[in-house]
Amino acid sequence: MTKGLLAMAAAAVVGCGNSPAPTTAPAPDVILVTLDTTRADHLGVYGYPRNISPSIDHFAADSVTFQRAWASGAWTLPTHASMLTGKYASRHGARFDVSGSDVSLSEVLEGEFFTKHKASRLPEQEVTLAELLVERGYATAAFAGGPWLASPFGLMQGYQVADTVVTGIAGRSAAELTDRMVDWIESIPRDQPLHALINYFDPHSPYEPPAGFDDLPGAKVPIDSDEIFVNAGRKLTEPQRQVIIDRYDGEIRYMDHHFGRLMDALRKIGRYEDSLIIVVGDHGELIGEHGFLGHGRWLYEAVVRVPMLVHYPGGRRAGSVETAMVSQVDLLEMIASELGFALPDQLDSVPIGMREYLLAEAFRDPFSVNTYGDRYDRDLVALLRWPAKLIVSDTGVSEVYDLASDPEEREISTGAALSDDLRRALAEALGALGPRRVTTPPSGVSPQVQQNLRELGYID
Repeated sequence: MTKGLLAMAAAAVVGCGNSPAPTTAPAPDVILVTLDTTRADHLGVYGYPRNISPSIDHFAADSVTFQRAWASGAWTLPTHASMLTGKYASRHGARFDVSGSDVSLSEVLEGEFFTKHKASRLPEQEVTLAELLVERGYATAAFAGGPWLASPFGLMQGYQVADTVVTGIAGRSAAELTDRMVDWIESIPRDQPLHALINYFDPHSPYEPPAGFDDLPGAKVPIDSDEIFVNAGRKLTEPQRQVIIDRYDGEIRYMDHHFGRLMDALRKIGRYEDSLIIVVGDHGELIGEHGFLGHGRWLYEAVVRVPMLVHYPGGRRAGSVETAMVSQVDLLEMIASELGFALPDQLDSVPIGMREYLLAEAFRDPFSVNTYGDRYDRDLVALLRWPAKLIVSDTGVSEVYDLASDPEEREISTGAALSDDLRRALAEALGALGPRRVTTPPSGVSPQVQQNLRELGYID
């Protein structure tokens, strides 16, 4: 079925488990706020003792808080693609891929970009949330703080406004993104439904909280260890770790402040109460756990457990907590159910409350192999059937955890029966995904985006 015909077929209402949608209300606005590199356990609503997220915590009082939400992967491009398509990275194809393409990015882009990488774009034939909503008469716009949402990577399909030009290693600030998004929303006639995506990037390294948000004890202390230092097997000392936490938390405070500005603006404009507003992390961040710092190469809880808060139109279920397992790939199902349209076939998205397991994937990243050694020359996949979690490498190494008794994954379980059960479930899950999609290299990536990714440590 072509993209243009999808809306014509959109008649059936998909069930939404816990939140039945109204049938007579006008089409709600759909606001998707992605919190880049934001750990769930560093937000007050998820129990963090520091008061660094008052705006998000206030939003939670109007929303449903999902306690067991997982990312579909470990870095920005594949997880955003999963949110927008309802598919895992194996099937949507926007991921690192060493073996799936015969053409390296350096050949495609005629430069040094990803000399040793093969990062692939979201293929044009994939159907995105924005394309589905344009078919239903929505105005659409995206505002990106980080470089992976640049148009050549394919995520901007269907966005009539793609405000994704990023300069500098720190990305675009939450202040700038909020201003731009509010200006756009104010330009849309009040009777036209809209969909806006905003990608707040601030908590991503290099952890440099702006003035006014840098008053935590270690927030101005230089970081004297980087990813190479940590990943070489030398653990952070507690003082080193605390400095990073203070700087990271300062960035969350800054992002949270401007998130609050955005919500206030939606209220003032009259586009808050009856909107579907989804706030979700794209992935988390290791801060010394397991001896590592960063994301993209591991599937521990600090990376794959993400915040997910949903404000339903009219404030349905406001202030409630949802304990059912939910994945980023389920967001498309949630939105389709709320708006009352059918989805394309063969998605991985399921109604809330119907998920039997959570799945996350991390594929070989040649930059990591080159920088950190052969221990990173592997694909990883993780499966959670609460509370048991399995992480498997294609090198044969596996880890099993009981998250109920060991939420920080300190002790690998030795129970053979538990491991065997999880392995069977994982085999079934991977079998359902089928062969990995042949990937599509991007083209036309600007020198500025290349430089941003190089400075952030994604490429040589």
